[in-house]
Amino acid sequence: MAINANSLPFLVAPPEEIDNQTKGIFRPGDGDAVLKAIPIEALRTSLHETTTALRSLFDEIAAQSGRMKLRQVHIGFEVTATGGIQLIGTSQVGSKGAITLVFGEEA
Repeated sequence: MAINANSLPFLVAPPEEIDNQTKGIFRPGDGDAVLKAIPIEALRTSLHETTTALRSLFDEIAAQSGRMKLRQVHIGFEVTATGGIQLIGTSQVGSKGAITLVFGEEA
């Protein structure tokens, strides 16, 4: 798959149909992945919405941090098959995520 001006290739989990008859914590196809061209515009929109919300949240934290100022924030996220952004949490078995906040004294 070639990279072009309108899309980027991402390795993503294929979209799945909801099966209300299947019970359990494991979904069929867990671990499978496909290479998919994600439209740049969908990715741009998702990243903008996510970073805008996170920036607002971390601006509040930075304002309350006192002498130790918020210097950096590290966040993991996944790109969905439709170009959406999902922050990585711990809701799925075997997956771990974290938000790392780096504080330091003002120079």
